[in-house]
Amino acid sequence: MNRNDAALMASAPTHVTSLAGGRKLITSDRFVPHVSTVPANRGRTVGLHLREKVLAELLEPNGVARAPVVLFVHGGYSPAVVAYDLDYRDYSWMSQLARAGFDVFAMTHTGYGSSPKPMMDDPCNVAAPDQAQLIPRVLRDTCEPRYPFKLVSSQTEWDEVESVADFIRALRRTEKISLVGWSTGAPRAGGFAATHPEQVDKLVLLAPSPFFESDTPPDPMPEPGAPVILQSYDMLMNQRWQNHVRTDGQIEHPEIREVMWRALMFEDGLGEAWGPEGVGVMRAPHRMNYGWRANAARLATPTLVLLGEHDNYEKRRDAWGGLASPHKVFVKIDGASHFVQYERGRHAVHSLAEEWLRRGSIGGETCAEFGTDWDGRRRRLR
Repeated sequence: MNRNDAALMASAPTHVTSLAGGRKLITSDRFVPHVSTVPANRGRTVGLHLREKVLAELLEPNGVARAPVVLFVHGGYSPAVVAYDLDYRDYSWMSQLARAGFDVFAMTHTGYGSSPKPMMDDPCNVAAPDQAQLIPRVLRDTCEPRYPFKLVSSQTEWDEVESVADFIRALRRTEKISLVGWSTGAPRAGGFAATHPEQVDKLVLLAPSPFFESDTPPDPMPEPGAPVILQSYDMLMNQRWQNHVRTDGQIEHPEIREVMWRALMFEDGLGEAWGPEGVGVMRAPHRMNYGWRANAARLATPTLVLLGEHDNYEKRRDAWGGLASPHKVFVKIDGASHFVQYERGRHAVHSLAEEWLRRGSIGGETCAEFGTDWDGRRRRLR
């Protein structure tokens, strides 16, 4: 790839949304050049999708934003555009934070959305337990993977965060950015913060996954297996989400499930044609996760951890209680699941994240544990 290709890849088609009072919200989409360390396309320069939202009034003529910079890192199945910028009512966390005066970015990793998907378009490269979902519409019978390895690893994803963070810091001429991670996005963002503390101001971790079992990479690397895993509509909406809807009014707009699924299918593209007709199936890269315990033991970044009451709260709280940083606050969100950003509790998530990113504290506290209801009324837990 030559310099002109790289410049084109990093260009930013924009969309302007008019807000009340004559304000304008600018949305830009770029593809950040990155030399891949994913074994399936190692050494190739690829483009990682990066979305930005910022108020026009905060952009200087030279393109530098007069606003604190935040990077969202998505989780294990949903690309960043769906996880953080769902275009429905007030569900876009990116928009809420940008309207509050932040320069907000969201990256999409290899294997998701508009970012590269090496080896993922061959149905035989779907993990064996998931191939049944493709029969008979796509496959007549099960088949052996043509690329018999898992696709991405914790290290390849940390490398991608590093490339995107470097790009943003150069673009906005800032030494530090803050990071937000949901679910598996928490160890992705937290791992980068632990190894690059000089580049990270604050962390917000929403519904973080419990620790990975291993602190070392698999041997051999890449690990034998298949590069693609699948998630059905029923698995996501019923087994993973509805099973944790236990409070009346928890899901404010029931149609949000269909809105989210349609957005997921649009971002995936091929998954809509692979799954049941009219429904589709969700594709994701088969991951090799490791190394988070060691990172947690040295993480010094001020960290806010947001956990839903119905999301195995105690297990997740205990797992993340060992963060090395003395500057950490935990908040238990009442009547909330792993998918709280699509529920009534999203308002509490938005306001708490904004407060932490702006002040580095919750209610003036830098080391505490709170509970909160949907309307933001807090109580001290510890």
